[in-house]
Amino acid sequence: MLRKTAVAIALTTLFCASSASAVTLQESDNGDYLRLYGEVGVGGHFGTDPNYNFNEFYDTKGYVDDSRATMGILGQRSNYIYRLELDYQRRNWRGGDGEFELAIDKMYVGYVFNDNQWIQLGLTDTAFDKYDHYGDLTFNKAVETGEAGDQENTIKYEAEFDHLVYGVSYSYEGKHKSGEPQGDIVNGYVGWMRDTVSLVVGLEGRGGSQGLSKYGKQMLAGAGMRFEATPKLTLGLNGFIEDEDLATRKSGGVYLAYKTFRNFGVTFSGKYSLNDSWDIIASANHEQYASWDAEHPDYDYRELPPKYGKERRWAGLGFKHYPAEGIILSVEGRVGEAPEIAYAYARIFF
Repeated sequence: MLRKTAVAIALTTLFCASSASAVTLQESDNGDYLRLYGEVGVGGHFGTDPNYNFNEFYDTKGYVDDSRATMGILGQRSNYIYRLELDYQRRNWRGGDGEFELAIDKMYVGYVFNDNQWIQLGLTDTAFDKYDHYGDLTFNKAVETGEAGDQENTIKYEAEFDHLVYGVSYSYEGKHKSGEPQGDIVNGYVGWMRDTVSLVVGLEGRGGSQGLSKYGKQMLAGAGMRFEATPKLTLGLNGFIEDEDLATRKSGGVYLAYKTFRNFGVTFSGKYSLNDSWDIIASANHEQYASWDAEHPDYDYRELPPKYGKERRWAGLGFKHYPAEGIILSVEGRVGEAPEIAYAYARIFF
């Protein structure tokens, strides 16, 4: 993670590189470019429920601020591409403290073989992270697939053709978002894209931390599908199944007795476009984790209350409003065994 002074210097450098209104910082006739991009978002979670808040938030209270900001540069010289992205976000995950954190989110150099294929090396998102919620049409992601996300020491190859997309990545000594080691991580995806129906399938394997943390080996499979029923109505289906080894005992700072826990989740969602400015979005969700199950032999009563249960189901209904290009306003209400009552957000992209 960056020290705040280092981040401040980096941000100053970005802003001084161009005039205040510029987005394209540099562009050459041969196709080389340098661009500045970013996002500012304000909003959060309302009415978080202690009975169903397992892995979402650092705390359970009336409002959990989820505001964030992102700024980055991306560019290309000859066949080489590069990107630096800085995030200012809340440490809202379980085990965090809810405070803001400045960090480098992406920092990589890549090579473009042609218009269809390229590689990236450095700190970047793993391959499956690009499509892990492809069939989830909600604004705030409903059921979390749980793939590796952004990782350091990653090499990634991707390809896009008219209808076929695929990619694979390898991350050396990957880490959980909390910083705990997870071992080497390999994941990938393959998808078929058409106007009416599109489908993406992804796989991930994790080598495990071998006593350094609670995270052992893991195998994950996920899929997302979109179906354009009419020009205004789109339906989506997204799900995952996972076998994850977690330590059930710790002795002298060493994690022991890894047991396999099976996890499963699915989201069915729909989006109806009233016009160019308004979308109505609904979803039905189910997820279950073996570590939640009070009847499981390795259930840990120190971590979860017995009333939590091994699964939860909830539904959501909300809207997205686009008052101008690059601006999204969103509100979603939830009913059932949801970790929160509502989510509201305003985001501006540039």
